[in-house]
Amino acid sequence: MCFAWPEHSGYLLLLIPLAVLLGYGFMRQIEARELLAGEAAGSDFCRKRLFFSCMLQFSGIALLLLALTGPQCCRGTRVMLRKGADVVFLLDVSSSMLAADVSPDRLELARHAALRISSLVPEGRKALLLFAGAPLVQCPLTSDRDAFEALLGMASPALVEEQGTAFGAALDQALKLAAVPASRGGDGAPGEEKIMVLISDGEDHEGGVAAAAEKLRRNGISLFVLGAGSRGDALVPDFLHPGEMKRDEAGNAVKTRFTPRTLQQLARESGGMYADAAGGERVYGLVAERINRIVERSRLVPVPSGGYPLYHYLLGAGMGLLMAERFLRGKKDPQGR
Repeated sequence: MCFAWPEHSGYLLLLIPLAVLLGYGFMRQIEARELLAGEAAGSDFCRKRLFFSCMLQFSGIALLLLALTGPQCCRGTRVMLRKGADVVFLLDVSSSMLAADVSPDRLELARHAALRISSLVPEGRKALLLFAGAPLVQCPLTSDRDAFEALLGMASPALVEEQGTAFGAALDQALKLAAVPASRGGDGAPGEEKIMVLISDGEDHEGGVAAAAEKLRRNGISLFVLGAGSRGDALVPDFLHPGEMKRDEAGNAVKTRFTPRTLQQLARESGGMYADAAGGERVYGLVAERINRIVERSRLVPVPSGGYPLYHYLLGAGMGLLMAERFLRGKKDPQGR
């Protein structure tokens, strides 16, 4: 037997509290009957009927939960070639990304880099995660290239209320985003490779880069990091007041500094690759080439061969047991109770 939706197997854990509740209810019903109707209500027949009723409830619900996993009668396994990749783009949209130390500004450079890399990687699903002080899923994993590009063009600091830069929270959210499985049945292909492309100016206000890198390494994520900016201080525009510079409480203009060291550390400790986004088409082509190499890397993996679905039988049996329990509950015993 194999399962079309094994990710739903966690629902079977609900059977543990269900067994406890049914057992508790069984004891309470016996005690209540003994108090109301005397010793006869606690007879062996009464106990057996109540116990059988609880077992019917438990078995019926268990079959319904098992049906959620999509059991199938499989005809063994077959070896197939796995190809494809899920690429999650993480785009820094903190206010410092509006600095114009690169043309036209850091954010526009980052958007262009993501667009070009995406266009050079035609296969697989793409997702877009915006982040500043908190992450925001702008586009979940999708094969719709036009939708991805349209949502990428809307990326702006105004979309993330909490400003600052927190790489740890963004990468944690990206891991959850990358874990979303592709729809599949008994004949579906195995999961795709997981790839992340992070584009930022490197300013980190939260720390935790080393821990985030270790988490990516443990999860087998291929990380590509692009730095957007140039060395030296740059003024930060105020996106809430176009044409003005952002100022601190003392009225001084806020400055930002491109920090590639943080990005290089993240790439190095996660086993990934760092590049400067200002390198243009040469850099985008190099990153896309490496991603395509991962996408086309062949892996022979065993997967269940096609089989006959059984979940509808389990649904019918589960509903039948629950209906039988309701019928039994309403039926009186031979003594009229």
